[in-house]
Amino acid sequence: MYSAIVPGAVPGLDVGLSHDLVRDGGPPLYQQIAIAIRARILAGMLTPGVKLPSSRELAKRLEVHRRTVVAAYQLLERECLVHSGVGQGTFVGERPDRLDDETRGLFSWEAFLRRPEGPADLWRFVGREGTVPGAIRFTGATADPTLFPTDDFRGVLDDAFRLYGSGALEYGPTEGYAPLREWVAERLRNRGVRIDPDEVMIVSGSQQGLDLVARLLLHDGDTVMVEEPGYPNGFRVFQAAGARAVGVPLDDGGLRLDLLERVARREVPRLLYTMPIFQNPTGLSLADDRTGPLLDLCGRLGMPVVEDQFDADLFYEGPLPRSLKASDDRGLVLLLGSFSKILFPGLRLGWLVVPRPLLPALHELKQMTDFSSGLLAQCAMDLYCRRGLLDRHLERVRAVYGARLGVMLKALKDEFPPEARWTRPRGGLTLWVSLPAGLDALDLWAQARREGVDFTPGPVFFPSGGGNGHFRLSYIRETEERIQSGIARLGALVKANLVRGAAPSAAGPFI
Repeated sequence: MYSAIVPGAVPGLDVGLSHDLVRDGGPPLYQQIAIAIRARILAGMLTPGVKLPSSRELAKRLEVHRRTVVAAYQLLERECLVHSGVGQGTFVGERPDRLDDETRGLFSWEAFLRRPEGPADLWRFVGREGTVPGAIRFTGATADPTLFPTDDFRGVLDDAFRLYGSGALEYGPTEGYAPLREWVAERLRNRGVRIDPDEVMIVSGSQQGLDLVARLLLHDGDTVMVEEPGYPNGFRVFQAAGARAVGVPLDDGGLRLDLLERVARREVPRLLYTMPIFQNPTGLSLADDRTGPLLDLCGRLGMPVVEDQFDADLFYEGPLPRSLKASDDRGLVLLLGSFSKILFPGLRLGWLVVPRPLLPALHELKQMTDFSSGLLAQCAMDLYCRRGLLDRHLERVRAVYGARLGVMLKALKDEFPPEARWTRPRGGLTLWVSLPAGLDALDLWAQARREGVDFTPGPVFFPSGGGNGHFRLSYIRETEERIQSGIARLGALVKANLVRGAAPSAAGPFI
């Protein structure tokens, strides 16, 4: 039985609860807290009507995130062991042996759900709120639908049907359509990656690729090193596999290698997940002089690397940065890419470059997952790429997105106070803003939505909590005029908040 440290101000909570939470290798923390409280309710140590500590107070005493305690209370409430009222608190409910037959027989699937910890609840909340109709959207790292190459892609779909007939609607090979795998391998070889086509696996979007890797390599209690701020859907995949996502800060040159080594030696991680090219959410790229040292460090630690370059083709200034995989002579790096971000998200096609020792197991796992990715889409994608249509499309959108990025950077300089800072990407989909000290991104987010502007607050990108002093802006889905207008509104709000003053923020450790 796992126990938790619980405040002694409530009678019955301080008895036999002196053990620390099991933070490594145990169940999720919210479950441990719920288990401890549940046991005392059922034992009669906590009687009906007793008020439990507030989530903020309990989180502070336990040294966990407040959302962890909220999740524990929600689990107990679904089990009818506690009840809460807005502004009133959380109270112990009637014990099961005192409930009537109808209440005792209630069944809820929610009690069976596995709920990963971290910023997932906030991520769901931000996404659930939706965007006010007509609002200027700086959310969503996905391509502008007005630039989708629909006519060209309709043509290659028609040609795929003419060439392959009904065969294009059959199951395809689990590892993917061979000509498309050959095209991916050739493109990567031209970028310095030593690879054969049989090391490429086609997947249903890079998110499926990441999920397959997590399911193959991770076990309950494992630790994954991630960038902080980093990619929330990556955190959720790792947490769903039973692992902990532990953040490592960035600076202007990308991942902090000194901190990575320090944290890795303490945590003994299973793997590192990184976006070294146009990182989401910051838009930063790993400095050239860090590539070799990063691979050396991972080699010494015996730590494999999952390199995600989902938007690497969207470079607007200078040449495409060199990937980690291109410098990998140890076979440490598993490379993940996508067609969805550079074309359209509904395509759901991505690829993995898989180290040979993993190929049989990954092949088997993908076969169990979906047999194979859609063959028709793969056939059409192969024709689209080989005819030069992908490169033509990329040339077009690089010009448009690059111009929008330039407009956003200039507007930030003109409209934001000098105390604010932001990244200056050379490519990708997003950039990162650090607010002046004392301002909170969640407060600003609520105000901005009322003014018809939407962005993504920083806390969702911090698996360990924090990030309140930052937010992400995406610049690719809005026109230049709307970008200027949106940044002007945001700048006015930031300046107004500075004049009014605010409580100190809990900004995370980022540049």
